[in-house]
Amino acid sequence: METNFANPGFWTYFIGSYAYYLPFVLTMVWAPLALFGLSKQKDMTTTKQVIWSLVILVIPVFGPALYLLFVDTEYEKKFKQIAVGGGFGVLILVWVLSLIFHI
Repeated sequence: METNFANPGFWTYFIGSYAYYLPFVLTMVWAPLALFGLSKQKDMTTTKQVIWSLVILVIPVFGPALYLLFVDTEYEKKFKQIAVGGGFGVLILVWVLSLIFHI
């Protein structure tokens, strides 16, 4: 069965929905984790905390990911690598599948 823009199939809707909503979901998961970890930082100045808060909140997917991977000391390293790496892995997989299904 051929899929086109006038007659999209099930997989087109399914993969398209994931490709559209997944960055929002990743931001909704990573940003609170990053902000919570930032609030627990005792050795960081207030200016740096404000700057990191803005980076986390203004740069949707990459801000929280950068903070969690490179700055955060609240969570274990393996947890952060799995959470961020797994999220980006799924995001790339969904984008590749959306290219395959011509979305």
